Amino acid sequence: MKRFSWRLIIIAAVVAAALVYVLPTFYPGLWPHKKINLGLDLQGGMHLVLEVETDKAVENTVERISHEIRELARKERIRHVSVERIDGTRISVRVVGQENIAAFRKMLDKEYRDLKQFSSSDDGNAQTIVLGLPDREIENIKRLATDQPLETIRNRVDQFGVSEPDIRRQGDRRILIQLPGIRDTERAKELIGRTALLEFKLVDDSRSARGLSEDEVPPGSEILYQVMTDAETQRTIKIPYLLKKRTLLTGAYLTDARVQIDSQYNEPYVSIEFDKKGARIFERIT
Repeated sequence: MKRFSWRLIIIAAVVAAALVYVLPTFYPGLWPHKKINLGLDLQGGMHLVLEVETDKAVENTVERISHEIRELARKERIRHVSVERIDGTRISVRVVGQENIAAFRKMLDKEYRDLKQFSSSDDGNAQTIVLGLPDREIENIKRLATDQPLETIRNRVDQFGVSEPDIRRQGDRRILIQLPGIRDTERAKELIGRTALLEFKLVDDSRSARGLSEDEVPPGSEILYQVMTDAETQRTIKIPYLLKKRTLLTGAYLTDARVQIDSQYNEPYVSIEFDKKGARIFERIT
């Protein structure tokens, strides 16, 4: 009799366990459970491979440095200095006059000691210097050119609510993107492929941007707009700003950027932190 009771209990337990596992087949929402996320091969979706123009990022950096050298030489009153970019990633500087050459060399040692000197040639009373970025700096620029858009794409993909997206580097300058279950592929491509570049430009205070037509914009300036949406009326407001076209600083020199709360006014603001070179540039242009 005792052996029969244990058998009955075991049979009842097995039947109850079977019911627990079988009932969700007929009533899927009966028990809380985690579904298996199907991959790209089972439910379809989007597969993209993006290539980052890392060489272009290096060229843009060299172009910006050449502008800085030209402007700084003018500010330091160093005369007869011609600066041009050659071979894409090198800067050729020609200085005429021994006094100007000495002043320019002093400026380089103070402000651009990180630049690599490839060659220097004297031609009577003139000197031509070829400068460029060191290999370590070039590799760092290329790495950031890939890492920064990788993080940007990850933030943008969050808007789609994709389960287990696969976003990673592929090689030195490619980004692999796999979004299982995405149906609106065109919107995803448009959002992911949109260029994101942080630029710092000076405001042109010579004229007011309000009421200014495109034909009246001063040479070397442009009109950009701040777009704001009123939370109550949902109306979009565009505020024009007259800015200098030339980019003086980019986000490539940022080491940290985050939203913080002001302790005095209890309002949010964006806190940014530059590396050493970016801090020197920011100090110079402000």
